[in-house]
Amino acid sequence: MLIPYILFFIGFILLIKGGDLFVDAATWFAKVTGLPEVIIGATIVSLATTLPETMFSALSAVHNETAMSMGNAVGSIICNTGFVLGICNIIKPSKVNSRIFYVKGIMLLLYVVILWVLASNGVIGHLSSLALFSMLAIYLLFNVEIVRYKITKFQNNKKRKKEISFSFKEVLFQVFQFFFGAFLILVGANLLVDYGVIIAEHWHMPTAIISLTLIALGTSLPELITSISAIRKGHAALSMGNILGSNILNVTMTIGVSANFNDLIVNPQTLALDIPVAFALNFLLVIPAFFTKRINRFQALVLLLGYFSYIIFLLIYHI
Repeated sequence: MLIPYILFFIGFILLIKGGDLFVDAATWFAKVTGLPEVIIGATIVSLATTLPETMFSALSAVHNETAMSMGNAVGSIICNTGFVLGICNIIKPSKVNSRIFYVKGIMLLLYVVILWVLASNGVIGHLSSLALFSMLAIYLLFNVEIVRYKITKFQNNKKRKKEISFSFKEVLFQVFQFFFGAFLILVGANLLVDYGVIIAEHWHMPTAIISLTLIALGTSLPELITSISAIRKGHAALSMGNILGSNILNVTMTIGVSANFNDLIVNPQTLALDIPVAFALNFLLVIPAFFTKRINRFQALVLLLGYFSYIIFLLIYHI
């Protein structure tokens, strides 16, 4: 039984190192293009860090474990908001002065409500997956337009254009660092999930708890490591954009792709508890920020306590 613990620890090390490389490359890209870090976090970084959730949920759907597909996606949204952003903003509160944050925040809340409506009949089928893919297309087109506007604005800024120069060799290095960091994150997350489940089963944890908590936490580890790395390096906007983007992609891409393989069964608990908790935590994240223009430690503590209250309730309910 020693080998699972060793591989679990190796996965954790790979995640940490991958997160460092990933953030360095992403912030370099933001610098040379002139794009806001919140956009880089909400597009490139969030697409990469959401891959573990999408891979796990899709494979679960293929193997007819559709309730696990749904639970992982919704559980990851809860974990990203309550646990990841809670911890990150307790470490260092974030200033919110970008209209992009507010637009994406409202879009996220709307998408969670639409998901709840689609799931209200107890199944997410192929037609629902088309609706989710349409929502994904809207989100991606929105980001493309922002990127196009920002790049044009950056190119017209002659003063800044002269200040930044880089070689072809540097570009290749940063591209390699980005993809290698993403690769380490994915490998590390897979090791943590696979062997974390083995360790949990060894200690006789209920299957329901494993799928709703441990797997959701494990597949959210790329977001956690990337966000902490970003905050430690002074790039809080990248962290915030990463989480908002990941949550939107969990609703649209992760569930949409999974439902395309197999109809996803939505159990009563998901409708009555999981999706409402996901909405409530994101509401507590986005709406106060409209007025305070920041995510302070008290707000972060409320998010973290909300997450742990949810986990404790699940433990009490299922044991």
